Amino acid sequence: MTEPPSGMPPEQVGATPGPGRASGRPGRDGGGAALDWAVWAIGRLLLVAIVLRIIPWAEMFNDLAIYARWVQEALSHGRFPHDEMWQYPPLAAPVMVLAAVLPGDAAGYVLLLLGVDASIMAMVAAQARHRGATSGRRLWALAPLVVGPLLLARFDVVPTALAVAAVALAARPGASGAVAAVGAWVKVWPILVVAGLRRHDLPRAALGVVAASVVIAGVLVATTTDPLSFVGGQRDRGLQIESIAALPFLVARAVGLDVEVVYRYGAHEVQAPGAETVAAALPVLTLALLAVVGLLRLTGRLERLGAADVALATVLFSVATSRVFSGQYLIWLMGLAAVALSDPGTRMRRTIRLLIAVGVATQVVYPWLYSALLDGSPVAVLVQSVRVLLTLAATVTAAGVLLRAEPDGQASGSAPSSIARRRSAERSHPQDDSTH
Repeated sequence: MTEPPSGMPPEQVGATPGPGRASGRPGRDGGGAALDWAVWAIGRLLLVAIVLRIIPWAEMFNDLAIYARWVQEALSHGRFPHDEMWQYPPLAAPVMVLAAVLPGDAAGYVLLLLGVDASIMAMVAAQARHRGATSGRRLWALAPLVVGPLLLARFDVVPTALAVAAVALAARPGASGAVAAVGAWVKVWPILVVAGLRRHDLPRAALGVVAASVVIAGVLVATTTDPLSFVGGQRDRGLQIESIAALPFLVARAVGLDVEVVYRYGAHEVQAPGAETVAAALPVLTLALLAVVGLLRLTGRLERLGAADVALATVLFSVATSRVFSGQYLIWLMGLAAVALSDPGTRMRRTIRLLIAVGVATQVVYPWLYSALLDGSPVAVLVQSVRVLLTLAATVTAAGVLLRAEPDGQASGSAPSSIARRRSAERSHPQDDSTH
């Protein structure tokens, strides 16, 4: 291991590239970048053709029609949609309105989402250029293989772009916090990436969150009515059949026990004895896991991990304990995974490999086996079981990375860690870079 160059982001200190990994040195990668952008363009062209029904595909694009209906109601009545399926924070509405005014019906939404997708690719490519690790750029270029057409058929690429931007701005915590706050007003979860910021940066990040939120809230109060209407819908949701916690009920249903599936809040939910109790307990579990992450961060245990590693783990914890685990959630995770892989010192490679497998299993479940899953087909339940087990494995692996992280000696006031001692020794006995 060699001493990192001056100016390297703090989270990269102590990172050791493994065999076959990028060295972390910024450098020219024009050919590789051009190839990845070409792969991105080809993949997105195919997705556009699928979403616009030029290429036949299973039915999975009804959300675009729902968005259009919401926009029409919002423009006609000047309010957020009065619909139990409207569960987005208020800033989602302006984005949908923007898509609606673009040419075409579904084409307008696809055009907007394609532009946002390209912005994620550009941010990840910039990270690759500055840090010298190209795996993240390649992962996002190949995201259609992991996520499928949902990438351009759901709204989730927008908050994902904001979360990616917040992580990319980790060296500027005030700006990072402000961007994460904007993301939270679009779809809540991007605020979780603030956990990736180093402990001494959290006050400035919090200031950014508060400043952005005050401005947004002020505009909403002055221009809208009932902007927090989505909160009630989220509170009342039950166990969606694709969620991890719903699996035991699906297995019970497959073997003939009395378990029903009902359609509520735009999702198919489990209805059975004990399901409401489990649904009520999941938010408590989520808060408990987030509290553990917060404690690790505030005690200096996570200072040596990259911002994207901690952000990915934190969002994964919230997904694994959610009452909903729709296929588009993989968009969130792949976006953060791409940023994590742009750090040559990332410790989330195993977690990301598992999440890629989760994405493939998810595409099999939805849309191809979704009707069979609703009918209680043992084959569909088996594939869903594989999806759930892979997600749990990824969650446990990510938790292990956080729990095994060594505290930063300087940040926590403790004795220097073995990594710090090893770096000090290497400074005294420098080695030739070519041997690593």
